[in-house]
Amino acid sequence: MTNTFNRRIFLRGAGLAGLSLAAGGLTLPHIARAASTQIKIVSNPGLENATLNALMEKQGYFKKFGVDALVLEAPGATGPFDAIAAGAGDVCMVSGYNMVLSRIEQGAKVKIVGAGMKKAALTVFAEPGIGTLADLKGKTVAVGPKLGLLHALMLQLLKEKRVDATQVNFVDKGSNDQAYQAVVKGEADACCSSISHLNDKDGLVAVGEGNMWEALPRYTFQTAYASDAAIAGKREGLVAVMAAYGSLYDYLMTPEAQEAFFAARQSIQKKKFDEASAKAVWDFNQVQRPYTKDLSVSDGDIDYMQDMFIGLGSLKQKHPVDAVADISMARDAAKLLG
Repeated sequence: MTNTFNRRIFLRGAGLAGLSLAAGGLTLPHIARAASTQIKIVSNPGLENATLNALMEKQGYFKKFGVDALVLEAPGATGPFDAIAAGAGDVCMVSGYNMVLSRIEQGAKVKIVGAGMKKAALTVFAEPGIGTLADLKGKTVAVGPKLGLLHALMLQLLKEKRVDATQVNFVDKGSNDQAYQAVVKGEADACCSSISHLNDKDGLVAVGEGNMWEALPRYTFQTAYASDAAIAGKREGLVAVMAAYGSLYDYLMTPEAQEAFFAARQSIQKKKFDEASAKAVWDFNQVQRPYTKDLSVSDGDIDYMQDMFIGLGSLKQKHPVDAVADISMARDAAKLLG
């Protein structure tokens, strides 16, 4: 029997305008004990997330692990966390949000449960003539909101490279794509943006020192997080969800996934498929291997993030790891995968 879902009832009951079913609707039959309870998986509707959702549906990993999943979209950087904190979702697996620890500190009944993409798929793009991070002094750098993901990672990058960030003029241009376009239009000298632009022919250059996956190797780019209620009441389902994503990531890192990856991405960009962008992401995934089937995060990496955000001023104090994270389900999922 296939579950059904009434979108309008869900939105009204949740009180969160903007949540919607992801394309394809991933509700699956109950085929295992893990599926005795439906798991609401929330992500924001960006291209990379939508591609992963399409791949997950096509490859059937939810079915393989007996997951009764409902994939929901919540727009904006804060959307998935807001939905989960409000009880409208159970877990977020693929949408990076750098304020997770801060929101937990503020009282949100949520914990980090693992990782999605472990390596940061961002770099610094600049006009020709800017070859090092030190060259950014006196320049305008396009990022997103103050202490949002792009701004925070730029501040940490400059700090670790011993470049005085007070000598850089940061401007909020919104998303990483908007930040990139700001440089193309001459509104900024450089930006922090997605590696999906590495093949663009706009005359910008990637600043080698600005490769976030190399410069900030201990930063977990996408933390997976779940509500305390889901952790307490839907543990088996969450383990199965994490095993499904671990399988997806393991597959995505193989050459055999190329055709399926491009087909999934093209299914999202129906009107204007950006092949150059798709190839940049595919090459990055194959060379840098930002995902792994083991979704666990070490205590040391959580401590690194806490120290980082305390230094940036978005976190007040360091908390015991078990107060902000429960990685046991990721470890159990890894055991299922062998």
